[in-house]
Amino acid sequence: MSLMIRQRVISLFSFVVLMSMVMGLGACSLGSQGSSGDSQPTPTPIPTSIVPTNPTYQVQRGEVIRLLQFSGRVAPVLEEQLFFRTNGYVDKVYVGRNDEVKAGDLLAELEVIDLKNQITQSEAELQSVQMDYDRKISEAQRSVRAAELQLAKLKANSSTSQLISVRISVQRAEMALADAIDNYNKSLDRDWEKDEVRENYAKAVQNAQWNLEIEQAQYTDVVQSAARLTYDIELSAMDLDQANMRMAEIEVGLDVTRTLLSLQRLQDQLNDARIVAPFDGVILSITLVEGKQVQAYNEVLILADPTDLEISADLQDSEMSEMSEDMPLIAEFINRPGEQLTGMVRRLPYPYSGGGLSDAATTDDDKSVRITLDDMDPEKYNYDIGDRLRITIELERVDNTLWLPPQAVRTFEGRSFVVAQENGAQRRIDVRLGIRSDDRVEILDGLTDGQIVIAP
Repeated sequence: MSLMIRQRVISLFSFVVLMSMVMGLGACSLGSQGSSGDSQPTPTPIPTSIVPTNPTYQVQRGEVIRLLQFSGRVAPVLEEQLFFRTNGYVDKVYVGRNDEVKAGDLLAELEVIDLKNQITQSEAELQSVQMDYDRKISEAQRSVRAAELQLAKLKANSSTSQLISVRISVQRAEMALADAIDNYNKSLDRDWEKDEVRENYAKAVQNAQWNLEIEQAQYTDVVQSAARLTYDIELSAMDLDQANMRMAEIEVGLDVTRTLLSLQRLQDQLNDARIVAPFDGVILSITLVEGKQVQAYNEVLILADPTDLEISADLQDSEMSEMSEDMPLIAEFINRPGEQLTGMVRRLPYPYSGGGLSDAATTDDDKSVRITLDDMDPEKYNYDIGDRLRITIELERVDNTLWLPPQAVRTFEGRSFVVAQENGAQRRIDVRLGIRSDDRVEILDGLTDGQIVIAP
């Protein structure tokens, strides 16, 4: 503003000087004519220089508001850029722009005939391997069951009653032998005992001895049989353990796992060559043409949920550093000035966010600022995806403070000062500044209300 005033003053001064020169030349011409007629020369007037005056400003008291203004656009809360994960030629495109789709719908796929054939072959191989696995599992289960039954049978035959019975029989035979020997000895002490009776006692001793030997032999057989049964039980338990180990090896199903992993790898390759809708929505953009080549991870589709909208804005780091989540704001549609809506900053990208987890609607690559308006009814305000808005956020506000227009303050080597007009004289005063807006700067110290300041 001061530059324009200077230019106007200089132009006016140049015009005055030029007019003075023209008037001087006219006077000289008249003087030469007058000298021929004996008239006196007219003196040339000296122009008075015009001193340009700088504009002045009065220190006032009021509010200073520092605002952040930027533009944004209406965007879906849930929006995702879709792409293939492998290079190839487009085989089929099943959707077009503005088509509605459901989650899981196949949207497009590349030419993968050989891959599909490999998947079919792998599926058949998996079925065969699975049948073999089921057969081996069934056999292993029968082996385990047979080993369990055999062990149970042997344990059932393991009884201590027979051992106790033969042990008692041995003891009885020993007692009978002892009684027979005692009777025989007593008969020898009786002188009157007949020889025939003594022979009977002797035969009784012999019979008792033989009976004891028989009982002892039976006892030995029972003990050995019990030992053999113990060995059989231990061997049967080992057979059961081996059957269980075989069962466990079969259950691991290495052949099935290997075939399944191979099939999964092929299916992953097929999925890389396909684009499937991750959620219900509408196709906003599509750049696919059947038969054309596409590169992996290049955006070819944009899917969005148009039922839930918000405002998206791409800002500089310097702007986002002054913002915080949940900060209130005012939005105004660019094509409808004066119609203001209130809202808040919903999300800031890292590292300006509050440090919480990212929401499902955005990814780590999304660096946009997301804004939610208090009333986002599209029918009420007649807006659509892509409409532009002007966003205003109040960063700082100071009420009842001294202020001047920014152009009234001078700076030199980091020092802020003004030239104040006092009693017809000018005085330089250092000032300390507060917050700034486009048309006001806060004066914290150095001036008082009502002082007159001369602009540069």
